[in-house]
Amino acid sequence: MGYGINWGPEFETGIDIIDEQHRRIFDYLLEIDHAVTTHHAEEVEKVVRALIDYAISHNTFEESLMEKAGYPMLGPHHEVHEAFKARAQAYNERLEKGEDPFRVGREVRTDIALWLTNHIKKDDQHYVPFVKKSLEGGFVSRMLKKFFK
Repeated sequence: MGYGINWGPEFETGIDIIDEQHRRIFDYLLEIDHAVTTHHAEEVEKVVRALIDYAISHNTFEESLMEKAGYPMLGPHHEVHEAFKARAQAYNERLEKGEDPFRVGREVRTDIALWLTNHIKKDDQHYVPFVKKSLEGGFVSRMLKKFFK
């Protein structure tokens, strides 16, 4: 396999739920690579669509945390997510039009991986302090402290 982008500590935000979701996106990229490498066209299409749906849902979830935390740069971050969404949906449209799934899969694997790694390392790091502070006093945090002292 020629694919070389894997999850590592450099992508951690320190927000467990976000890190788990980011890890899952990396897993999808590996699944796409495997499907392309083993020439399973239906699997490529299935995983590309799942990755795109998951990534868009993740972005929405991430924005809900930012909004709750009062993150002042939510607007610009949302615009970045919307640009990603349009780009990702274009891949779905190409598959629907019957374009070669291996070509689309390879492009998604590379394009989304590069976008994701850059986005996590740069854009996402800006909201981390706001969201962490917001989560510290939240319901989940209080329940964890109550039950797992």
